[in-house]
Amino acid sequence: MARPRGNAEGTLDSKGRATVPTKFRPIFEGQEILVLWEPQGSAQPFLMLSTQAYFDEITDREYALAEKHDREEVLHDILGCMDEIELDSAARFVIPDKYCTKAGYRRGGKLFFLANRDYMEIWSLEVWQERKAARERMRSMVDHTPDPARKQGAGEPGTEAES
Repeated sequence: MARPRGNAEGTLDSKGRATVPTKFRPIFEGQEILVLWEPQGSAQPFLMLSTQAYFDEITDREYALAEKHDREEVLHDILGCMDEIELDSAARFVIPDKYCTKAGYRRGGKLFFLANRDYMEIWSLEVWQERKAARERMRSMVDHTPDPARKQGAGEPGTEAES
């Protein structure tokens, strides 16, 4: 199975269909049924599209890691947040309305696909851009804030510390 990485933009059409970007289609080649799911029922604002085998692997792992008395709840949490889907001949699939509000998808709106080995994250492009901008703001605050405890040139090789 191909394992592409990277990203691409797409659209959710007026009928609630998205199309797997061409460069990511090898991930799902030969798969009759795919799984569209919220990652472990969390509050993440994206959906995941994966092969049935990968979803089963995740489900089996989470079930095995759960305490014996929690296993039924773990299965309910995972299976209650997924749908089996099929791709049509144009690699399109329908995103059920129940996911659109939570993920911030709008019919006719832009989507952002992020491939990661055996699955693909599907974000609203607007939500992705907001998240990316917030992370960049946070990084810029961390990366460019001077350390008041450190004097200019102090401790750097080849410089003399100020007295």
